[in-house]
Formats: sequence, structure tokens, C-alpha cells
Amino acid sequence: MAQRRRSGIGERWRRWARRVVERRGHERETAVLILKCAVAATLALGVGTLLMDTQQIGFAPFSALLVVRPSVYGSVLQSGRYVAAVVAGALIAGVGGLTVGPELWIFALLVLFALVLGQAAVFGSQGSQIPVVAAFALAGGTAASPGDLGSLLAMVMVGAGAAVVTNTVLAPAIRFRDAENAVLDFADGLCQLSHEMAEGLGRGNDGLADLDHWARVADGFDDTARNARAAVAKQEERARLNPRRALGGRGPQGDPDAYRAWISALGRSSRHLQSVVRTLRYATDPGGRFPAPEDAFLREFARLLAGAADAFRTVRDAEEPERSSVSADLRACLEEGERGVERTRERISADRDRRPVYSALLTDVDRLFEELQEGHENSARDRG
Repeated sequence: MAQRRRSGIGERWRRWARRVVERRGHERETAVLILKCAVAATLALGVGTLLMDTQQIGFAPFSALLVVRPSVYGSVLQSGRYVAAVVAGALIAGVGGLTVGPELWIFALLVLFALVLGQAAVFGSQGSQIPVVAAFALAGGTAASPGDLGSLLAMVMVGAGAAVVTNTVLAPAIRFRDAENAVLDFADGLCQLSHEMAEGLGRGNDGLADLDHWARVADGFDDTARNARAAVAKQEERARLNPRRALGGRGPQGDPDAYRAWISALGRSSRHLQSVVRTLRYATDPGGRFPAPEDAFLREFARLLAGAADAFRTVRDAEEPERSSVSADLRACLEEGERGVERTRERISADRDRRPVYSALLTDVDRLFEELQEGHENSARDRG
């Protein structure tokens, strides 16, 4: 049993190492971050040892490990906040250590004050370092010696500087392609759902058995939109302060604002699909105010959803977020979709009992096509 467990752990490590070598992804980013931490901590310890002989030397690699980040901008931001927090903590400790001395009541009072100060938004996640440094300096006797406090701050500066230098030398590649793929995957998901709904409604009322499944998938697009925005923000942060932008060759392709415009358009489109599912649920409720939709209308409505699926597929295949002008295929899909909606509106005018339900469904699909057109217009405006 123990042998099998060791074999299983070894196999997982081999798979992890293989993914690091063979393709980009979370595993490779984790490996690079581990390497950066090791380099930054070693550099901080080496530089700190050369600069001075002090018992506070441990703060140099400790500080480096705390502020290494995947991006240069993130490392610079966290270094600044960390240094500010440590300085604040050292000053608080110095106030007590250099005046009153190592008294228990002054320790409690100053640590309490440091904890409150650490909640200030300006320090971000590094605010917790204020009470840590204050407590360490007071309890360890560092606060009673201006020289020791100065050495502590010097080692913190060395560690933060080593982290920033390491992040700058090992700056990450700027890949807006990852952000674009997040947008295209969003469009692909909407395409698949629209296609499934079109196939189901093509069978008339018999296809409505999948309503619960459609609702779950449609509601999941809220998370898809958040993840896509996070992917764009991540790549945008990689580009900030990145020295690779100043090097020769082609710069990174992509426009974060254009991607956000498309994510917003696709997000609104997903909400229209959610509304379609809710309306169908309401219309098929036995206790509802309106009679269930007729099979003939559902089959005609299915063709409109198939047109929506074609439009989403074109956004993906034509890589619309990268285009400065709308593709001919997407323009044709949108125009045909809007004409189909108008033709269907004309046909439902005679059915007064079901007209409110039919009108609501058609309005959602019509607005879906409008959202895609607006997505292109907003994207082009952001590029311009």
C-alpha cells in the first residue's frame, strides 16, 4: 500500500513536470514563480551579507519572498506597500522601545495601535506586516536600539529591491492572446448553448424538456464573464512596467479595452438567453396566464436561435475582437437575424392570446443581435 502511494505521488510529480516543460499554463507559471522566489531570496541574502554584519540579516530574504509576484508591476506595488508597512511598524516599535522600554503594557498598547493602522487601505494586503514588525521589534529588543532598527529597515529595503530586480530580469512574456482566447471561448460557449436551444425548440414543445439544463448553462455565463475579465486584467498587469515592451521587435498584439467591450457585449447577450429561458418556463407553466407556445412558432423561433449560434460562431472563427472592422460574415449573420425577427413579428400579430409571450421572446433575440453589433462598434471606438 505504501509503495503504491509513493508510486502515485511520483507519477503526479512527473505529470506536473511534463506540463511545465511542454506547455504554458498554471503549472509553468507556478514553476517560474518558485524560481523567482529562490533567486530573489538568495540575491537578497548575498547582498545583505556584503553590505553589513547584522543580526537582522534574515529580514532580507524574508522580505524578498514576501513581495515576489508574477508581474513586474505587482512586485513594484507590493514592494512599496511592504516597505511602507515595515517602516510604520518599526516607527511604532521605536516610539515605545526608545522611550518607555520593554514594558508589557506598552507592548499591548502599541501592538493594538499597529493592528488598527494595518487596516488602512493604502497598505493593501501588506497591512498585516505592521503589527508583525512592531511585535517582533518590541519583543526581541530591536526597538530599544536605533542601530538595530536601522539595520532591520536596511535589510527590508535590500529584500524588496532584490525582488523587484529579479522580477524585472525575469519579466513575464506579454501574451494578450490569452486574453483574446478567453473572449473567444466565451463566444464559443454562447454558440453551443444557442445551438442546443435551437435543436430542442426545433422539435416544438417536446424539446422544452431541456429547459432546466439550458437555465443552468445560461446562468453559468456570469462566471464566464468574470473569468474573461480577470484574464484580460491579468495580461494587462503583465504589460505594465514590463521591460520587454521597451525591447526591439513586435510589441504585444491586442487591445484590453476592445476585449472588455466584447466581454460586455457577450455578457449582455448571455442575459438575453437567460431571459429567453425564463420566458419559456413562464409560458409553459400550467398555472400561467398565457397558453403554451405553439409548435409552429417554436420551430420558427428555433431558426432565429440557430442564426444567433451562427453569429456567435462567426465572432469566434473570424476572431472579431482582433478586427478593426466587422467581418462580412458577421454583418451578414446580424442582418439576416434582424430580418428574421421582423418576419416573425409580422406572423404573430394575429395570435392575440400568445402575442405577449411571443413578443418577449423575439425582443430578447433581437436585442441579442443588437448587442453583437454594439460589441463591434464599442470595440472599434476603443481602438480608435
